[in-house]
Amino acid sequence: MLPADEDYARALLLIFAEARARPGQTLSGDRVREDFVERNLGRTTDYEAALAHAVERGWLKIALDRLRLTAAGFAEL
Repeated sequence: MLPADEDYARALLLIFAEARARPGQTLSGDRVREDFVERNLGRTTDYEAALAHAVERGWLKIALDRLRLTAAGFAEL
């Protein structure tokens, strides 16, 4: 894990915050990845590292092609 992974993972949470997501709500993983790259929050490889870090921290869960915001992730918002 790199220090930047934490920053990139928090950028992922920003996307959930702007969507006004609540704990348990999901967003399309493809759409989150597209937003992450289009908004210059990082590159595709940075997104993958961010997602892995967010899942490891318990902030997000992957369910099929969707990302679920956890209570811990919501608390980090």
